[in-house]
Amino acid sequence: MAMQRASVLDRNATVYHYQLVRKLPVHQEMMISYGIIALLLLGFQYGFYGQLGMLHWAVGLPAIAFVQWIILRLTMYRVDEGDDRRWGWRYRLPWIGYLPIQMVELGQFRRLHRHLIWLGLCTIALSYPWVPESLLLSLICWHVWLLAPRLLILSRLRKARRDGVLRLDNYEVLFYHR
Repeated sequence: MAMQRASVLDRNATVYHYQLVRKLPVHQEMMISYGIIALLLLGFQYGFYGQLGMLHWAVGLPAIAFVQWIILRLTMYRVDEGDDRRWGWRYRLPWIGYLPIQMVELGQFRRLHRHLIWLGLCTIALSYPWVPESLLLSLICWHVWLLAPRLLILSRLRKARRDGVLRLDNYEVLFYHR
């Protein structure tokens, strides 16, 4: 009897009036390939630009994380005041950068990342006249690399309701409806 009740609860998991709709696992293979892509970028930079390419590879990640943080903070300040307490820094693959640390509405996550994609690319493009080619390439690659897992999630949830709530855990992404 208790086992049957537990399976019903797992199937209809509800947390604080939120019903679990979708659970998207983050597989170990995905995290390994995600890390390998960063190492391939390092190899490419070293092969074409030598030591300078390796330096720009190392400088590019914190620089682009900082740029993304500024864009997200300014966008949240402009669009959703007071909701920045739900966001914070994460340092574990595949969630690296300034991301939600609590539940966040899917509509807000989509809107912020739409701004982040284009404003980040525009910021990198504005730096074109002043930065070397290897640093520019590194900034573009790190920008896409940091956004790739988030865009993958958004593509998997493209038909989901906007008022749903998203929670990013280390090994899975949970999507709830209210």
